[in-house]
Amino acid sequence: MKTNKTLKERDLEPQFEALLRGLLGRVPSLRLASLKRDARVSLHSSDRADRVAQVTAGDRPWTLVVEEKRLAQPREVRMAVLQLERCLKHLPEDVLRYGLLMAPFISEQSAKICTDAGMGYADLAGNARLAFDEVFIETRGAGNPFREKREKRSLFSPRAAQVLLVLLAPPLRAWKVTELAAAAGVSLGQVSNVRKLLLGREWAVAGDAGLRLSKPEELARAWQRSYEPRPRNRETAYTLLHGEALDDAMRAALAEGGKGEHVVLASYSAARWIAPYARQATQFFYADEQGTEILRRYLQLQPVSRGENVVILEPREDDVFSGRVEAAPGIWCSGLILTWLDLSVAGERGAEAAEHLLREKLLPAWKEVGP
Repeated sequence: MKTNKTLKERDLEPQFEALLRGLLGRVPSLRLASLKRDARVSLHSSDRADRVAQVTAGDRPWTLVVEEKRLAQPREVRMAVLQLERCLKHLPEDVLRYGLLMAPFISEQSAKICTDAGMGYADLAGNARLAFDEVFIETRGAGNPFREKREKRSLFSPRAAQVLLVLLAPPLRAWKVTELAAAAGVSLGQVSNVRKLLLGREWAVAGDAGLRLSKPEELARAWQRSYEPRPRNRETAYTLLHGEALDDAMRAALAEGGKGEHVVLASYSAARWIAPYARQATQFFYADEQGTEILRRYLQLQPVSRGENVVILEPREDDVFSGRVEAAPGIWCSGLILTWLDLSVAGERGAEAAEHLLREKLLPAWKEVGP
């Protein structure tokens, strides 16, 4: 049985009706005989559809059963397809039938789910595909004008990001909610919210062992598109050290900094040891107050207003240090995911270096089987 729609969903109803009428009106041989809302699909079934349209294609009558959704993420689309299949199955055997999903926006992934199930789809952004009888309509819009900004902010917010860093850390493994909350240093509620969003987009699967990412690259790419570094403080300086002397000084600083507990290499500097690609003279670090003071001493830093060759970023969250990796003996770097994200927005050849790190390290590591 259908549940009551929210006010926001009810506001979409006239737009969906206009969209359906407009689509059917494109085909001269197609005539709309009737269109009912919240209608029973059959006298022998209690299932109800958002709309049931009776149309004539040429001289053959067809019944179109329509499901309407405010959001059409893959998981919700699969549920809508199951509902359409159930409704269509209850129609008399001699009735020609077709299922149609409507939503404000339907992504290519969600559209493929409909197409693979033999269902049509249409959205308010200009994407549509109807294929029944001799009717064929297919259009693609320019993108999603109804992007769910609130959900996007929620999934990639600083607290949620702490959960994502744990989930994306290779090798991928299954996590119970409680242990994931402890590892990420966030509340159970925050983990549950992230879990719901990941399952809705089908970027993760849930089983007896817990939550495991199923499409880590898709998740990482989505995060990459919205990633914005937000350090608490950015300090620039200059050091006269270079070559082996600089590497020795960095190792000594990292050792005194608790082997990455207070200072780690970041961005290009981390990538140099993790997956070398682009040469960059400037050294980048994440450091808290204690780590910054250590760097000043060991690297003999001099403050400058321009012409710096050392950049120290003070992070807002401790996960920068908890997710650190030892890329070489005594060389502690920000985690693979954070390094990749920082490279993506570093400018110059950062994007190329990020792709190199993804191909050489992340993609192979994500294929490894965790505990």
